[in-house]
Amino acid sequence: MKKWQKKQLAAKLRRQGLSYKEINAETGLAKSTLSSWLKDIKLSPKQQAILNSRFDTQLRGAKANRISREKEIRNIRKQAGSEIRGKMTPQEFFLSGLMLYWAEGNKTLYPGIANSDPKLIRFMMKWLRKICSIPTENIKIHLHLHSGQNENKAKEYWSNITHLPLSRFGKSYIKKEGSGHRKNILYNGTAKISVYNKDLLYRILSWIQAVRF
Repeated sequence: MKKWQKKQLAAKLRRQGLSYKEINAETGLAKSTLSSWLKDIKLSPKQQAILNSRFDTQLRGAKANRISREKEIRNIRKQAGSEIRGKMTPQEFFLSGLMLYWAEGNKTLYPGIANSDPKLIRFMMKWLRKICSIPTENIKIHLHLHSGQNENKAKEYWSNITHLPLSRFGKSYIKKEGSGHRKNILYNGTAKISVYNKDLLYRILSWIQAVRF
């Protein structure tokens, strides 16, 4: 179908009282195109009232679906929460940390892990201290921040998460604006934990290699 034919069809459907969404479904024309082509076509009060009524019905339906879905999600969360029974055993804690390290940790040079999730970082700090017996003085933390973020506040935040003093923070990496990085700025940045113990890296990699499923 040629452009002028599509335009005629769109105008005909609009005069019949169809919405842009309905014309889009019928013709495949973008809503922005329809808005430009059909802006001068006026609907009768009756047609406009019908469109408004359908729109209100759609809004109520969407709201009802959203409420129903939120209820389903709450039930899923409640059920999932009940499936985790009690605290981790020492072996479960060891393996959980090992799996997280396998997925997220450094595999070369030295042990370490970087993430923006404070719960994950808190868990792994506990794992490094309890399972690997790493003292605070062997741990260093560097932050990756975006331009405009408050570095001092970010350091205080991650210090509370990791229980590391500010003296253990190295130079932060600040991503400049317009450097092609993603726009959704992580409010507290990303924490990169580094452990200065080369032997530990070999131990962790050997643990991972020894895992049997």
